[in-house]
Amino acid sequence: MLNLMRSSAGGPPRRSGMNALILNLNLSVDKTVLIPAFRPGSIYRVGETLTLPGGKGVNVARALRALGMEVPIAGFASGRNGGWIADSLAKEGFRAFIERHSAGESRVCLTIADSRGLTTDINEEGPAVPAASQRRFLSRFSSLAPRFKAVAVCGRSSAGLEKGFYASLVKRAAEHGCFSIFDTSGPALAEALEAGAEGVKINRHEFEELCRCRFSRRLVHDFFRRNSARGLKTLIVTDGAGTAYAASPFGLWAVVPPPLRSLRSAVGAGDAFMAGFLFGFLSAYGFEKSLRLAAGAAAADCLTLGAGHIDPRKAELYSRRTEVRKVA
Repeated sequence: MLNLMRSSAGGPPRRSGMNALILNLNLSVDKTVLIPAFRPGSIYRVGETLTLPGGKGVNVARALRALGMEVPIAGFASGRNGGWIADSLAKEGFRAFIERHSAGESRVCLTIADSRGLTTDINEEGPAVPAASQRRFLSRFSSLAPRFKAVAVCGRSSAGLEKGFYASLVKRAAEHGCFSIFDTSGPALAEALEAGAEGVKINRHEFEELCRCRFSRRLVHDFFRRNSARGLKTLIVTDGAGTAYAASPFGLWAVVPPPLRSLRSAVGAGDAFMAGFLFGFLSAYGFEKSLRLAAGAAAADCLTLGAGHIDPRKAELYSRRTEVRKVA
């Protein structure tokens, strides 16, 4: 059954959550620990662990909240872990549309960060989603889509999703004029592109997997032009601390991230990038300004231990230090 949780967060006034819907299909319990001198094969007793409901989409929603925009989250959750995820999202003040099922336990993802900012990730896959739950979710999505300007589908696909699930998301969003942007990978991303996804934000490794070629400025531009006939309007490929490239029908831009003197953890930086870009898009910023804010938000995320936790003042500061130039 699809549960709708409604609660409001405290703090300063924020923009309506009806701007965008975040789909985090494979919700998780995220645990982050800081072990300054981490070495494989050793035993560590950790006194403090950051444990939060997570997944890339939840990270995007957190970063958007920090920037001043509330957005709801939708996805699948199962078992006792799923109950904890739903309750914890409510406690954080997120509106969530969660399709609960009992086919196993929602996944647990562990991140170990050391004093250099290097991280080790140990991520479970999560259970297969029953076909009936998938049908209910798609039906509910069809009723939600008309209320939003954009839908961002973020994170690893849930196991067991039937072929055509991502294509259905794209087509149902398009029917209601809802801009669809994806940050996923593998067959799910290929299916979304084939169905006419309007936006894609991925990293260089995901791009290389998708197009089966080496990452380069020219290939990003060529890939965008080949897929624009299907409906693709925005393609962003990030490269960590390296130059990102963003294509639109009006050309190709290089995005040079600001230099950082220190690094706490880069986990979630790509999600913060997505949040910054979405905020700019929904706020009617120009393409270049949206890209600057995206890079600034990603840089701010690198200064914190938890994914999606950013200081909006630092995001703005680093956005001014980001170089964005048109290259084609």
